Amino acid sequence: MLNLPIVGIGASAGGVEALEQFFKSLPADNGMGFVVVTHLPPNRDSMLAPIIGRATQMPVVDARDGEMVDAEHVYVLPSDAILTIREGRLRRRHTGTADHQRTPIDVFFTSLAQDQAEHAIGIVLSGGDSDGTLGLKAVKENGGLTVAQGANVTRPRFAQMPLSAVASGFVDLVLPVEDIPDRIIAYVRDWGAFDTLQPEDALSTVYRLLQTHTGHDFSEYKDRTFQRRLQRRMQVVQTVRLEELSSSCRRTRTRSGRCCGTC
Repeated sequence: MLNLPIVGIGASAGGVEALEQFFKSLPADNGMGFVVVTHLPPNRDSMLAPIIGRATQMPVVDARDGEMVDAEHVYVLPSDAILTIREGRLRRRHTGTADHQRTPIDVFFTSLAQDQAEHAIGIVLSGGDSDGTLGLKAVKENGGLTVAQGANVTRPRFAQMPLSAVASGFVDLVLPVEDIPDRIIAYVRDWGAFDTLQPEDALSTVYRLLQTHTGHDFSEYKDRTFQRRLQRRMQVVQTVRLEELSSSCRRTRTRSGRCCGTC
């Protein structure tokens, strides 16, 4: 499917519970494809696909080499492989004990970022190390959305992985796992909602705010490059008006002392 949003989900220790909650909270008619990557010892059978399958009405399968990612399907990394993606097709490489990949989430997320650019979404759930941090950096640098599991009523059983991602500064949204589905659906729904004929004075205001907060003059950027970055930020904060984005940037600056992240 052209411009299919592909969601990479990384999890490790405590990730089964988080994945179950995520898919229970996600409607089946969501218009996205999902690839789940976890840490498993080689040569150990994984029951993750049937576990996720009980939490969703979407088809859930172990990922196969050359398989095209389809909308409203879930693909799960087997225990004896690593996954990448090219032109929307999963690439599965067998691994054994001798060459077991220690950072399979980073490997897949980086590949997803390079292949899908702004149509990539990376989510880091519960886990006990830093896998996923570098992958989320690649997703954000290529224009995608980055999300980490935070705490509310539910919290990550093992918070090291999402905390590492958040500390890197490359995470757009930190949310309880049960709230993530609604936010990514809203993010995807707003694709194309950006109106390039926004009031010129509003765009000028954004240029001024960014120059004040970062020291960079973005008015010299190519229009399409800047608008693409601006659209991404507007999707994250869930607005389609530049005036509201300007207000958001001011509020963020006031609370945190940092730029809103458009740049």
